[in-house]
Amino acid sequence: MDIEQLEAFLAVVKSKNFTKSAESLHVAQSTVTSRIKTLEELMGTALLIRNNKHVALTQAGLSFLPYAERMMSLYEASKEALKLQQKYSERFVLGGPTSAWMYIFGDQLRDFQRNNPAIACELLTHSSENTLEKVIDGIIHVGIAYMKPRHPRLAVHHIIEDDYVFVARQRLARKLTLEDLHRSNFVLNDWGKPFMDWFYNEMGERYMPAFKMNQTTIVIKRCLEENWFTLIPKSIVKNYIENKDLHILDHELAWQPPKHNVYAVTLKTIKNSNLAISIAELVASLYAAR
Repeated sequence: MDIEQLEAFLAVVKSKNFTKSAESLHVAQSTVTSRIKTLEELMGTALLIRNNKHVALTQAGLSFLPYAERMMSLYEASKEALKLQQKYSERFVLGGPTSAWMYIFGDQLRDFQRNNPAIACELLTHSSENTLEKVIDGIIHVGIAYMKPRHPRLAVHHIIEDDYVFVARQRLARKLTLEDLHRSNFVLNDWGKPFMDWFYNEMGERYMPAFKMNQTTIVIKRCLEENWFTLIPKSIVKNYIENKDLHILDHELAWQPPKHNVYAVTLKTIKNSNLAISIAELVASLYAAR
């Protein structure tokens, strides 16, 4: 198996068309066909169902797809690492939800870059699940996750245990009630399965929020600019609360929300001693952010 075969497979999966795939790879269509055929022979099974008008994945192709994507991701990461060696002493990759690096650990990231000018930093924003996968694969060196991983290769550093609070631009003269969560100015932000399971258990399976999303930046922007309110981890809006741009709203709900936990995740074994020192430095600074 080689990279060109993986590229051809992923291109066909994306475009669902051999001609378009060949154009995107700048090769002849017969070359794409040949690469796919060789890959299928190596795997010992058909990966694609194709005819003149349709291309689809077989069940084996569906199973193989995530592995092909991960192999391609590792290949691209290795190329980047070799390229950066000519200019920097080290390549340091961080990952995790955008909200973590933007609202909780932004200062620590800036300080790390300032104190380590010879290190090339890269930030990959992913969900907690995708971040953990890339830490295991060695693509991400320090990942931030909102869920506790359980994998034998991972070292887990519990950084923050946080509370969820209701916030809005304007204070209320009264306490929030259950009825307020059915209003059009309440936006439900998706904080992961444990949170969502708890929330829908409290509200009932038939509850439908007026607005739901999973992009914290948009939620905060709308709360700052309009009459929205949301339920959010306190650490994420800490600076807005201190500056009085947002206010915590009292409520009369008999709730016991789950805690919002923040973890820094690394591999237990790191062969590069310089990289291990950099990881330890950054993790220590994340602890200091609490």
